[in-house]
Amino acid sequence: MGRSTLVLLAAVLATGGCQAERSRSQPLGRVDYSHAFQAGRSALLARNFSIASADAASGEIVSRPKQIDAKPDRLLGSSLARQIARMQIRTKDGLVYAYLRVDVQRQDVGAARMMQPVAVDTERPSLTPAEEAAAITAEQDQAWETTGRDHALERAILADLLRRLGKTAEQPGQAAPRPSE
Repeated sequence: MGRSTLVLLAAVLATGGCQAERSRSQPLGRVDYSHAFQAGRSALLARNFSIASADAASGEIVSRPKQIDAKPDRLLGSSLARQIARMQIRTKDGLVYAYLRVDVQRQDVGAARMMQPVAVDTERPSLTPAEEAAAITAEQDQAWETTGRDHALERAILADLLRRLGKTAEQPGQAAPRPSE
């Protein structure tokens, strides 16, 4: 690898791959924060997400994983798939904003294990492969990888949130508010 490739790789790792952390944002305008928070929770429930946590103080709403039907993946083939939604309602300069991210995750224990690096540790006694990777529960033996986002669902949930707040997509003399990534 060349020096420039290493510098680029170090920069991506240092930022934590900032592209992966981005959410879709939607300005909600001058609305009551608590009403916007409840409307955001309702918009997620309307899309069959059950709520794992909802903290009005931080504005964060996190769903439980929702099983979905997904097309076979190029590398993983047919595997279970799920979505997890994370919404945050924030206030900035008197305006309320919604941030939403719907991650799509795939499950494949074998493929995930094959992609893990092989490490040799001579400091500890030898363990069998079963002892090294042994899980206590079936849930611990699951490997879920985020494979992308559901952008269409993000747009639909944010549009529903606007509707619940009595906002229209277009008001006379104004441009339509558009979700941004």
